Amino acid sequence: MKIINSLLAICLFTLPAFAQVTHFECGTPPSADTERLMANLEAIPTLEARSGVQYLPVTMTLLANDDGSGLITEDAALDGFCRLNQDFEDLGIQFYLRDGFRYVYDTDFYLINGPGSNNPNSLKIPNTINIFVSEVFTQGTAGSCSGILGFYSPANDYVAIDKCTMDGESFALSHELGHFFSLPHTFFGWENENYNASQPTPEFVNGVRVEYADESNCSIAADRICDTPPDYNFGLGAPGCNYTGNAVDPAGNPVDPDEMNFMGYFFNCPSHHFSSDQGDVIHADIADRTFVSGSPATATVDDAANLTYPIGGEITPSNVTLTWDAVPGATTYLVELNRIASFSPSFVVQRTVTNTNSLVLTGLLTNTNYHWRVRPFNETYTCTDYGAGASFKTDDSVSVEQIEGVESLNVYPNPSNGTEEVFLEVTTSEIIEAEVKLYDTQGKLIREFNHQFNSSSNVAKIETATLAQGAYIIAIQTENGTAHQRIFITR
Repeated sequence: MKIINSLLAICLFTLPAFAQVTHFECGTPPSADTERLMANLEAIPTLEARSGVQYLPVTMTLLANDDGSGLITEDAALDGFCRLNQDFEDLGIQFYLRDGFRYVYDTDFYLINGPGSNNPNSLKIPNTINIFVSEVFTQGTAGSCSGILGFYSPANDYVAIDKCTMDGESFALSHELGHFFSLPHTFFGWENENYNASQPTPEFVNGVRVEYADESNCSIAADRICDTPPDYNFGLGAPGCNYTGNAVDPAGNPVDPDEMNFMGYFFNCPSHHFSSDQGDVIHADIADRTFVSGSPATATVDDAANLTYPIGGEITPSNVTLTWDAVPGATTYLVELNRIASFSPSFVVQRTVTNTNSLVLTGLLTNTNYHWRVRPFNETYTCTDYGAGASFKTDDSVSVEQIEGVESLNVYPNPSNGTEEVFLEVTTSEIIEAEVKLYDTQGKLIREFNHQFNSSSNVAKIETATLAQGAYIIAIQTENGTAHQRIFITR
């Protein structure tokens, strides 16, 4: 297993375009944190008056398979984090990405809580809010996003969220963070039940007291929070945001749920919120936890990145340094390199996260047009977008970084469809012993072998059948230096 904790990581591939999530099922076990909820409710009267904003550290771990497949794009992760902070803003709570994104490439962890998968509890960073982003329980097919897509683990104190819900639209992550802070569903007790209007409403459901509409038993029934009205799981499968089912409580009084509460199951509302009492529970829970103290960057990032070089189709070597003006408030930048001007996800060469306003690219294809753009953000504020893109074209030269005895190198076919072998052709003026290594552009070693290059044109074969779509770097290492060439796998 290789774990990369770095801001200088690169996403080499894109996910299928998922439709907006209009429904998800929460896998958090009912009754999981009743004792902690009750302790938080009791602590509310003793809470100190709040002023300013509380900043809470998040360790967001992006999980992928061994070969890098399945990794969420940084764009989607930034959008999801933006939505999370928007959802908690009214409570005076903001989250920040402690140490940036964290990457784990290990198939044994990828399918969170799936059959035979390892428990990610061993990957947690203490005293932070651990959020694992991957696929949950069962691997979906392209374009699908349904079933259990998130949960909070009370036993291990982490949140898992399916990558297809990480965007600027879904409130699934905020829902699971509500559970992290001990909040139950507003329909607590009805998780596995359907309300039946043709039958009298029971006093108890699955051992949980059913809440009355007049709040007479609100402190001992359902979610035990009195400013969230009764909800008998009316949102599950509801086509809209206005409940019209004419439900009644056990006393026969009409029930009017809060359709826009984060802890309910109404998914088609224009916005959602936590109730005042729910907010107090969350703050009581925070007061009882120990988080890493920090001073995150909190400025908003309003300006787009102004690209400075190369722009306007300039001709560059295949090794080139991209530069742009620093953006006020930004501490980090997401750089996308693409083959077409529309920046279609299908033609992404790489996405790179860097904490400087420049990026060195090596081993690009020669005589090829590239397009690039930059998205600025900081550890707290990720509600940003890319600025205008720019283009450049590489010339015909291939750099071998002046390795003595190496006259030229070439990789073909390039791009490769991955079903065939890729050949590395090296011309040398003497016998050279070398290590040939294949990396993804996050620096993860995929495979390596030793090869002797004779005094002539030499060809070495590299197997690509198991490689995921994306960009890779071939490195030839000798005692006199290293040469690089980039290859692209398309499927």
